[in-house]
Amino acid sequence: MTTLKDVAREANVSVSTVSYAINGSNLISKGTRDKVLQVANELGYHPNGNAKNLKKNKSDIIGLFLSGFKGPFFNEMLEGIQNEVERNGYEMVVCASSDMHRLLKERYVGGAIILNYHIPDDLLQVLATEKYPFVVLDREIDHPHIEQILLPNKKGINHAIDHLVENGHQRIGFIAGSKESFDGEKRLEGFGEALQRHQLPFDRQDIIRADFTEVSGLLSMKAYLKDRKDYPTAFVSANDEMAMGAIKALQQEGFKVPEDIAMVGFDDIELAKHFQPALSTIRVQQKEWGEISARTLFQMINKEERQQPTTIPIELVVRQST
Repeated sequence: MTTLKDVAREANVSVSTVSYAINGSNLISKGTRDKVLQVANELGYHPNGNAKNLKKNKSDIIGLFLSGFKGPFFNEMLEGIQNEVERNGYEMVVCASSDMHRLLKERYVGGAIILNYHIPDDLLQVLATEKYPFVVLDREIDHPHIEQILLPNKKGINHAIDHLVENGHQRIGFIAGSKESFDGEKRLEGFGEALQRHQLPFDRQDIIRADFTEVSGLLSMKAYLKDRKDYPTAFVSANDEMAMGAIKALQQEGFKVPEDIAMVGFDDIELAKHFQPALSTIRVQQKEWGEISARTLFQMINKEERQQPTTIPIELVVRQST
């Protein structure tokens, strides 16, 4: 690898002069700067970002740590985060790993947004400092240098149940995702609480488990229908993809949606409005979630006074499936 010393030797200048030229300093003349940059280009020299970060004890990179890239939900959230990252003059690296990514443990980034349930709370609590803050989107955690920006999951489920009850449904089932999902389990909790508020029965036999994909929703609903002779008149799903898979299963088994069984999803992904029947769902403002999360992280990095995080907007969108 070409070093500053190599460039200095070839250009017949000091190492400090090369450094001034590379960093655009006005302490040297334009002619000298142009000469040094030409030599650096000819030798293939590239600044060592890690070395620069170590020298100033700061990284201008934000880490976004995800559990995976499955599904369309994350696109708008990523756009919201990236907008704030660019506005603050930083760069972003996105990591999806089932284990604790080394970039987080080695402090390669200057701060991190975490949406990865594989990374345990105790690791985050050990790593987080005033100079190395985190924003978490998938857990409740009490730490002075970790901020949580969470979706109003239970509020969304309340909207769904209120809508179904207003339409006369008295037995309502739920399609849950994997137990490791914070948001999914909060939605399941909210489902039970909403039923209790309406004095409706909460029957564990009407809870279907899938893994947030459309295929899992289809297969889980088919298995559910095979084992039973009577069913709820409506279901709430912890996300849109499982809801759409479940609807396909119902249609394949001869049920009409919503005439026989109604369905409400959660997230309002782009495909929801184009599905047949168009899916009633809880709309999450994913882009705003990303923007608020990144804005909060930069307030922590810059040691600015943090206001109470804005509640992420959420609303019921009624379409043909109910």
